[in-house]
Amino acid sequence: MSSAPRPGVLFDRDGVINVPPPPEKRYVTTPDEFHLMPGIAGAVALLNQWGIPVGVVTNQKCVAIGRVTLPMLERIHIRMRDLLAEAGAHVDTIQFCPHSEKDHCTCRKPLPGMLFQAADSLNLDLTASWLIGDQARDIEAGHAAGCHTLRVGPQADGSAGEEVFLSNTLDLAVWIREKSGFGKKESCQGMG
Repeated sequence: MSSAPRPGVLFDRDGVINVPPPPEKRYVTTPDEFHLMPGIAGAVALLNQWGIPVGVVTNQKCVAIGRVTLPMLERIHIRMRDLLAEAGAHVDTIQFCPHSEKDHCTCRKPLPGMLFQAADSLNLDLTASWLIGDQARDIEAGHAAGCHTLRVGPQADGSAGEEVFLSNTLDLAVWIREKSGFGKKESCQGMG
């Protein structure tokens, strides 16, 4: 008998988990280019301590256009896991879309396919879960999957329809501790 679905947190990768590459480079193409955003490891570690499942859902068009191979993407994700582990944090699943827009897949954000895959993997109740991203397409995917949404970054101003916006990832741990509702026994639904 399986347990009831539970709330979790799904993070976008570039710009939320890791420092985005400069615009002229556009993609993280090697593990050495992968660096955690300030405060993100502490935010993930806090969720881990509370037993909240954590997933990463990331568009990786760089695979479709030949900038990164699948084995290299796996090495980049190993580096992500290693850096988080050094800070006492971990993610429970990584879902990625290797397609470009012209592939017309159902997993590329703003479509919600990856969020559904993460929910299946982690047994999540998406209506009680949060999608945390830095782009409008992340927020759109969260809405399409029925998640609560938080947008982080200098242009996080509510214009994408997110429920919560924070100016930087350093504020995530404080928001998780004080506002998310995850540290309480009751459901986090409606918290924001």
